[in-house]
Amino acid sequence: MYLILLPVFVAFGVVYAQNSLPAEFTRCKQNDSKLNDCLKAAVPDALRRMKQGIAIQEPLFVSGINIESGAGPVVITQNYKNIKLYGLTDSVLTSYKADLKNYRLRTDSHTPKMEFIGDYVMKGRILVLPIQGKGIANITMQSLVVKHDIIGEPVIKDGKTYMHIKDYKVKFIPKKVSLYFTNLFNGDKRLGDQMNKFLNENSDLVFNELKESYEKSLSSVFQDVTNKIFDRVPMNQIFLEE
Repeated sequence: MYLILLPVFVAFGVVYAQNSLPAEFTRCKQNDSKLNDCLKAAVPDALRRMKQGIAIQEPLFVSGINIESGAGPVVITQNYKNIKLYGLTDSVLTSYKADLKNYRLRTDSHTPKMEFIGDYVMKGRILVLPIQGKGIANITMQSLVVKHDIIGEPVIKDGKTYMHIKDYKVKFIPKKVSLYFTNLFNGDKRLGDQMNKFLNENSDLVFNELKESYEKSLSSVFQDVTNKIFDRVPMNQIFLEE
């Protein structure tokens, strides 16, 4: 039995016009004792091929997400629209574990730099300082480790079995986070510059307080995009049967 690899990061940015996968992708034997090693090598190969023109979308566009943080030192409501995510195609897998019998994929990746750019509306407080604004946000994560846990289930349609993703969890572990928001405090440059400086001096605190909300919101986005492929391509075309 052979497995045509559908990389995790392909799902982030690609929706194929045909209900099939590119034949150029590296194939791995499902019953190979070193299957996970093969998959770990095959994902970068697929990304390289797509960068050369098979079909990849960079940046990934997200229509909108809402971020809320309740109790604690950071209490902020953020609404983002027209989001662009840059840098995902530069990701490198550090581990890949496929449990195909239980429809589960787990992988760790390293992204040198991921940028989150979008329109924002924000209101709340950080420590004792109020913050509010409406403009463009740039959140940059350097040396980002992402842990993915993807759980699927079989769905039968027209006599064919599909792997529908019912849960997609991510964990973000960046080495450094940079934050910049334009037009804070209705465009007051002095207050805006001071707040952006304060945010970056305390970026670990700010991001850690908001991280769970970012993870939950982006997990939902990744699940939706992934299912646009998995719900269209039958399992026997992803995991080929002998």
